[in-house]
Amino acid sequence: MSASTNMAGIGQRAADGACWSVGECMLELRPQADGSIVHAAAGDSFNTAVYLKRLAPALPVRYVSALGDDTMSGLIRKHMQAESIDDSLVDTLPGGTPGLYAIETDAAGERRFVYWRSQSAARTMLSAAHLAQLQAALDGCRILLLTGITLAILDDERRAALLALAARLREAGAWVVLDNNYRAALWDAATARHWMDRAAQVCTHALFSFDDEVALHGTRSPAEALARMEAFGMREAVLKLGAGGCLVGGAAGRAVHVPALETRAVDTTAAGDSFSAGYLARRLSGADSVQAAQFGCTLAAAVVAHRGAIIPMEAMP
Repeated sequence: MSASTNMAGIGQRAADGACWSVGECMLELRPQADGSIVHAAAGDSFNTAVYLKRLAPALPVRYVSALGDDTMSGLIRKHMQAESIDDSLVDTLPGGTPGLYAIETDAAGERRFVYWRSQSAARTMLSAAHLAQLQAALDGCRILLLTGITLAILDDERRAALLALAARLREAGAWVVLDNNYRAALWDAATARHWMDRAAQVCTHALFSFDDEVALHGTRSPAEALARMEAFGMREAVLKLGAGGCLVGGAAGRAVHVPALETRAVDTTAAGDSFSAGYLARRLSGADSVQAAQFGCTLAAAVVAHRGAIIPMEAMP
C-alpha cells in the first residue's frame, strides 16, 4: 500500500462505471420555531453518496437500499433525485415504510436525535429478486461503498450476500470501500466485530474512525488501530481522528498524519461521511492518498461549520 497516484484496479472497470452506495437513507424531521416541520434525507452512506456526487458530477452514483411505497418513501426518493442520486437500485417493499428520525435542539443549541427505524424497509433489501437485479448490473459498478451501519441493519443471510457481491467486485478490479461506523444501539459488539472483520477482508479501501475502533476493540492508540487495519491487506487504510485529522497508512513506508483544519464546529453530523467523499473524489481524480486526505479534512471542516448532514451547495469547498 502506498500514497502514490497508482489507481490500479479501478482502470479494469468501465471508465463510465458507477459508485454504488449501500445502506439506509432515512427521512430527517426538523421541528421549526413556528411549529412546522422541515424534512430532509440523510444516513451515513447517503451522506457520502451526496457529497461524492457533488464533487465528481460526471461519476454516476447509485444508491442501493429498500424503501416502501408510502408518501414518506416518496419524499426520500425526491431528495435523492434532487441530488442526482440514481435510485433505480432501491427496491420497493409494498406496504413498507422508511426509517425516520427527528432532531430536537435544547436551549443551549445541543442536538438530540430520536429514531424510528426498527421496521425500516431498508432491512429487507437484498431479497432474492433484489440480488438478481444487482448481479445483472454488477459489471457497471466500479466502486462499492459499505458502512458498519449498512451491515448492522441486515440479518446474517443478507450480510453474507452483500459481502459475496463485494468479493466478486474486488476480484474484478473494483474498489470496495468500508467505513466502520459502529453504532452500539444497532447490534452487539461481538456480532459487529465478526462481520466488520469479514468485511475488512474483502475491502480495498478502509476509511475507519478511531473512536469506533476503540469502542469495538479497546484499541489503545491510533498507531495500534492502523496496524490492525493494515493487517487485513487492503490497498489503502485511513484512520479518521475527528478533530485530530487522520492517519494515512503506508505512505512512503510509514503512516502520515494529516491535521484537521481549524474551524468552529456547530454540528459534527456527517463529518466522517463527508471526509470519505472528499477522499474518494480526490483519489479518483488522480491525487495521492495524502492529498486526498487533506481535501477530505477540508470538506469535513466545511460540513461541521453548518447544521445538518447535508450542507448547502454554495457552502461546498
